[in-house]
Amino acid sequence: MEEVMEEVMEEVMKEVMEEVMEEVMEEVMEEGMEEVMEKVMEKVMEEVMVEVQEEVMEEVMQEVMKEVMEEVMEEVMEEVMEEVMEEVMEEVMEEVM
Repeated sequence: MEEVMEEVMEEVMKEVMEEVMEEVMEEVMEEGMEEVMEKVMEKVMEEVMVEVQEEVMEEVMQEVMKEVMEEVMEEVMEEVMEEVMEEVMEEVMEEVM
């Protein structure tokens, strides 16, 4: 009887241990997967942020360049117009004189 009890106990213990180990492994796997997914998401977010920042910077740079070019063009046009007006005035004055 005692041997039978021991064998039964061993079987039961083995079963219990296997189930416990399975549960533990599942938990570990789930947590591991969660961490992996978190890391993956972080990387993805970093990539996305870099892309977004690059695009935003490009747009900002384009806007800035446009503004600068407009300013420069205005300055140039003003100067050119002034020179042209001076020339014209000089010629007109010469004609009149």
